Amino acid sequence: MLNTEHKANILRKAGYTVPAQPGTADSIYQTAQCWSKAIDTLYVSYSASRAAKSLRDAEEARMLAMLQSRSAKAYA
Repeated sequence: MLNTEHKANILRKAGYTVPAQPGTADSIYQTAQCWSKAIDTLYVSYSASRAAKSLRDAEEARMLAMLQSRSAKAYA
């Protein structure tokens, strides 16, 4: 299980804008619990978009393999 800081680091590396932790000058969150919930929400969105991309890539690969197979049979 990933902790909130680890999720925030993953999101930063993926190019997401991560809200500042409570206690810093530019934080919009008063409590760590609110910040944690915001990070969790962003992380769920990030995970879902990665899963969707993975499914699209797999479908594209499947279609390409099918087309290549049919093309090879047509020339045989």
